[in-house]
Amino acid sequence: MATTFAVVEAAESFTHVKIIGALDLASTREIELRFTASTAGRHKSVIIDMSQVPFIASVGIGLLIQVSRTLATDRQSLVLLAPSEMIEHTIRIARLDTVIRMVKTIEEARELLKLAPHVA
Repeated sequence: MATTFAVVEAAESFTHVKIIGALDLASTREIELRFTASTAGRHKSVIIDMSQVPFIASVGIGLLIQVSRTLATDRQSLVLLAPSEMIEHTIRIARLDTVIRMVKTIEEARELLKLAPHVA
């Protein structure tokens, strides 16, 4: 099954996207340009629903870091919504949870973005 993503909501202050499928080498490369344009390209904070991502390879983590860094230059934030235990553990082990925030619910993500410093 091919990995896909969709924009769930393109609000004034944030973009909410959902990824479905693994972020392995092939799938990450396949969606990278469109995904980056739909997220960091909007220059708004991003919520990424990871609830249907069973696996993430280093290249997938690299994509998240790239988006996070691009957003940071605009003083925007990246929040992962409902990552699996394995993905959450991987991000914590790599000590990336200081730049890539993770939450369990959309309400937590929205609240976190309200508190995050960003340009109006």
